[in-house]
Amino acid sequence: MTIQFFTPRGPGNEVLKLPSSLRKTVKWLPQIGDLFPDFAVETTQGTLRFWDWAEGSWVHLFSHPAAFTPVCTTEIASLASYSRSWTACGIKNLALTASSIAEQQAWHAEIEDMFDVQVDFPCACDHGMRLARIFGMVHEKESSEWPIRKSFLIDPAQRIRMIFEYPVFVGRNTDEVLRVAKALQLRDRTGAATPADWYDGDIAIISDNRPEADVIREFGVGSTQLRPYLRVVGQCP
Repeated sequence: MTIQFFTPRGPGNEVLKLPSSLRKTVKWLPQIGDLFPDFAVETTQGTLRFWDWAEGSWVHLFSHPAAFTPVCTTEIASLASYSRSWTACGIKNLALTASSIAEQQAWHAEIEDMFDVQVDFPCACDHGMRLARIFGMVHEKESSEWPIRKSFLIDPAQRIRMIFEYPVFVGRNTDEVLRVAKALQLRDRTGAATPADWYDGDIAIISDNRPEADVIREFGVGSTQLRPYLRVVGQCP
């Protein structure tokens, strides 16, 4: 097997030379399936050793630009307002930003007062964005001062299962993070896939050739073969 790389060309078939500022070299480009590295960090709830803290849980590890900024304020409030949903899914949240612990604690107090929520998850101080750079959370062409809004869903085996990246001035969607987490957990429990726009309780896709008796045993109902390549089941456990 050979792989051919093509020289980029313009509309007149002229060779395009990329300036050095557009070339990137990274030590680690996080990908789905990667083992997430262990690290230690100071948080609003004390010193945290990631693997020890995360043991046995799913983790939503996310970056945000800074304390006392408008979009981040709404994000932290939104994530905090879903506390029962995170607990029900066995998910822990961990925020990563360069703001000091004192700044974050004062900011959280204002968020709790403004939105009537409790910020009950740890928020880490990433001095100099050291960890953010390692985890690919700093995109220089978006901002050289702040990390982007990047989310990792990490399973109990410390494997990356989902990666979301949002620009600095676009807030993430808490419902979507939870939706994907539930889809991944359904996949782990049953081996089923989830269709476009799926939500918990919707039909799932049987993407293998398992016997119908196994489907009934797993889901409590039988499957429907809509096409040779599309088999669905209407009730999810």
